[in-house]
Amino acid sequence: MNRIEMIKNAVYKIQGNPEFRASMKKANQRFIRDCEKKIARIKAKQERQLDKELEALDENYNAIDFKVARHIADETVGEIYRETVKFDNEWN
Repeated sequence: MNRIEMIKNAVYKIQGNPEFRASMKKANQRFIRDCEKKIARIKAKQERQLDKELEALDENYNAIDFKVARHIADETVGEIYRETVKFDNEWN
């Protein structure tokens, strides 16, 4: 092996084999595409889970029946509540 062939081999190793680089580029693109698909699936799953949680919440979860509210107000506030609402029906 002469010196010129050794230099050519070294340059070929350093600069890389064009076929090998092309195959690595394809593999990298495929890997990136697969990763993007996985990320999209995970995001879609998280969004579905969030939608399920939002649907599970009832908009009126804090609503109290009118009779129960009056009873609670009568028990806790009592006299002040009665004084406040005694003239409510006179407005009608």
